[in-house]
Amino acid sequence: MSVCDRIFTRLGASDRIMAGESTFFVELSEASSILRHASRHSLVLIDELGRGTSTFDGTAIACSVVNDLANRIKCRTLFSTHYHTLVDDFEKHENVGLGHMSCMIENDEETLTKETLVFLYKFVEGSCPKSHGFNAARLANIPESIVELAQTKASAFERWVTLKRILLTLKKVTDNSQQQDILQFLSQLKLN
Repeated sequence: MSVCDRIFTRLGASDRIMAGESTFFVELSEASSILRHASRHSLVLIDELGRGTSTFDGTAIACSVVNDLANRIKCRTLFSTHYHTLVDDFEKHENVGLGHMSCMIENDEETLTKETLVFLYKFVEGSCPKSHGFNAARLANIPESIVELAQTKASAFERWVTLKRILLTLKKVTDNSQQQDILQFLSQLKLN
């Protein structure tokens, strides 16, 4: 008797250009096949589902697939993702365990603001505490001026998302004194 009845994978990135199928379509087709054919006794390996579309669509699709695997199929699954909000949705789920590959961050001796990423190649429990995209860009020898511009853009985008979240919360507040407190807090933020 085997440990699992079938092994399913959704790995890599490739298109089927002659069939008119984009990389994203191939991803979805493979995920669809997994959802149709996997059983409770299957092993499923999925890497970065949803990367071929917008962040919001990709996160939503990945979240829905993980939800179905964890709640309906309940099979053993290894699902890798860089969508931190997806991880947040499943932190306390009884059928989901979180883990990440550990690393160590060292500050550059010359400029303390630059970080060097050292991979430890050890799987540890819990979600990854932060994204290391800029460190990875440096490891890939992306010019520093481009990495710095990307960091500036990312910070601006994070501030914009935070502001939007605060404004949506403010819309829900009906108490006038709470609105005034929130507006005063907002006026103290540096948003540029």
